[in-house]
Amino acid sequence: MKEQLFSKDFHKKLQKNVERSYLDFIEDLRIDFQKGFDTDVVDPDFLDQLNDIVHDETFDTYSPLKFYWLNLVDNLIYVIQLHEELLIEEDIDSDELTDLENELFNFWNDSELAESFLNFLNDGSPVIEVSTNLVPLLENQIVSFYVVHLSLYRQDFEDALMYQVVPELGDSEKKIYITDKHLPVKLKKTPETYPSLPLRKLDPEASKMVIEVDDKDVELKIEDAPEALTLEDSKLYVLPHCEEGEKKIDEFKKNITKALGNIKKVAPHLYTTFKSFTHTIVPVNEKGIVSYSMQSLPGYSCLNMFDRDQIDLMDDLLHENGHHYLNTYLNHVDLINEDDDKVYYSPWRKALRPIRGIYHATFTFFWAMELFANLDAAAEKKTLTFTKAEKVKIKTRFLEEYFMLDYCRPDFTHAFKNKRVNKEGLALINATYERIDAYKKMVDAALKNLEALDTEAFVKISTLKKELSETRSHYKLI
Repeated sequence: MKEQLFSKDFHKKLQKNVERSYLDFIEDLRIDFQKGFDTDVVDPDFLDQLNDIVHDETFDTYSPLKFYWLNLVDNLIYVIQLHEELLIEEDIDSDELTDLENELFNFWNDSELAESFLNFLNDGSPVIEVSTNLVPLLENQIVSFYVVHLSLYRQDFEDALMYQVVPELGDSEKKIYITDKHLPVKLKKTPETYPSLPLRKLDPEASKMVIEVDDKDVELKIEDAPEALTLEDSKLYVLPHCEEGEKKIDEFKKNITKALGNIKKVAPHLYTTFKSFTHTIVPVNEKGIVSYSMQSLPGYSCLNMFDRDQIDLMDDLLHENGHHYLNTYLNHVDLINEDDDKVYYSPWRKALRPIRGIYHATFTFFWAMELFANLDAAAEKKTLTFTKAEKVKIKTRFLEEYFMLDYCRPDFTHAFKNKRVNKEGLALINATYERIDAYKKMVDAALKNLEALDTEAFVKISTLKKELSETRSHYKLI
């Protein structure tokens, strides 16, 4: 398994598994409709539309946006199931939420409609009543996302179809990107309904989109796909999320190219892994945000590229790629048996976390340790040239990640014994620890070199080691 971590063939195998799961889900939906699927939870007209949509041949092949759309459908199915179970639930205490109501609450509270959900709740409405009011919004997004991104046909709407933009695709008040080709559509004027766009017409052949602004139809041009960065046998798109990003697009592309070139030079296995799982970078300019991605949107990484240096950029690229890697697993097979029990201490957040938080953090920060270990070796061999401050940063980050990852090692043995992590989940995380073990000798040398380079940084690492030891003694696993 350790060798497979960086194997391109293994990466392809994981992705094929996700594609098979996607196609199986589509086929199941088609069979359900053929059998006469029906429910009172959603609008009958929507069910007819969904029946037509799932039989569209475009879904016979996989793409990240089709996967995202299918996740929307899966969410709706989950809500339908909860509603139908709640309707037959007995002895409901109006003063306390039942387990099913809690599930429904958590779903909407974690969704993109959380603000609307909480506003309705504050008016005193029951959870299921609020949910009933929000279901049409989810129905609408399923149809509109299909129309905007997946349908190949001209569509006209007598009543405007409301499409809620997706910032993780690069959408903003000035521009949206449509289809897997990332075709830009510049908004001449932002509708008052933003982040929802009232769609009146979409004509892919004529490269036109019509939206409603101030009760008037505004025709927009669907532009050609932006030029991508070429990474040997793959492409990497960079889709600015704001005006400042548009101005810096050439600089961003140059910085990304340089970062990936340096990664390839010092750690080809990390470069190969990056190419396997990331295809789109969305630069964002939001204070307090470094990087993020979504499990339902494979391969799209949102990175803050405005306040980060080249070393940070390499780290951010690989960190989000680590999330994509892990999510590729999770989009096909379970690795952990999730619960909300905050049992395990996170050295990154300095707080107790459920097993999901520890598992994700360990797997994703492993890539940071791997990066900084290779950058440190490159600095020692002078494969790359770094300033003194950069050398200190690299060594510090390598040691920080090594000791924090090492701290979490016993947690996975405990989690496996307590059935919070299954066999496949343990095998994957153990593969990272086999790799981590290979750097034990390097740690001692890095500590000595850091002490010689920067006493303050050395003291910081020594303090971290002491704190982790004390924390392990304080939070004893039972």
